Amino acid sequence: MGAVHPEGLTVAGGGPPDGWRVGELAELSGLTIRTLHHYDDVGLLRPERTSAGHRVYRREHVERLYRISVLRRFGTHLDEIGRALDDPAWTLDDALRGHLAALEDQVLRTERTLHRLSGVRAARAADAGAMAHKSDGGADVDVCRRLLAVLEDTAVARTEPLRRIAVLVYDDLERAHEHLVRVFGLEPGPVHRDAHGAVVQAEVRTVDGLVMLHPVAPRWRLASPAALGAATGMLVVTVKDVDAHHAGVVARGGTITFAPTDQPYGVREYGALGPEGEPWSFWTPLGP
Repeated sequence: MGAVHPEGLTVAGGGPPDGWRVGELAELSGLTIRTLHHYDDVGLLRPERTSAGHRVYRREHVERLYRISVLRRFGTHLDEIGRALDDPAWTLDDALRGHLAALEDQVLRTERTLHRLSGVRAARAADAGAMAHKSDGGADVDVCRRLLAVLEDTAVARTEPLRRIAVLVYDDLERAHEHLVRVFGLEPGPVHRDAHGAVVQAEVRTVDGLVMLHPVAPRWRLASPAALGAATGMLVVTVKDVDAHHAGVVARGGTITFAPTDQPYGVREYGALGPEGEPWSFWTPLGP
């Protein structure tokens, strides 16, 4: 039985006796001929050559292509993949650390651009009425200036706040963690326990960040909403399809405070109660 490889490639019994030509390997692997040529040009995947100069790939080349495909799925750059395959000093831990740092910087730059573009769009909408009576193109010039300012600098300063982390206080962290994952569909994060097995801190995640679950701490005036009988804040979570999310929460036994409703502030939103009676809101931005 052959081993199934990425992109649908199967290697059985070492492959055909005369190997695979580049077109055959492209069709089997789901890659393009141009990609395989590029891997050859940069020295990442060097096939044998026939007397006529045609590329021929053997089993060892296919096994190497499999490893290349796996690393590419992690977003690893080709030069780093070459080191991973050929340099005995290369370590996965160092590569992952560098890749995570690069991704973090990329995400921060993307988020900054997103926020700035949202600001430009909001300002353009606000200016539209004021400029409607003018025909000299002033509004368009102003928008262009703002767009250029967005593109001018996306670097993040060393002293600039990078991320916000929501912290929610609960009396029963383990139950709260289970509820938020099972009912609301948040991604589970780690649950930390002390030497006696009691949960002292936990995390759940959304796509763009984490929510920390903190125990009650009178010293810091942190109390559970269940004990207060009220909440001093709430969390709002953006979802892709608010109606589908609402239906899922209802099916999993969640307590709904109001059904999905188109709001005048540009979102379709519904409310639900969290594990200790605190309010949550889920919404999807309305289309233009």
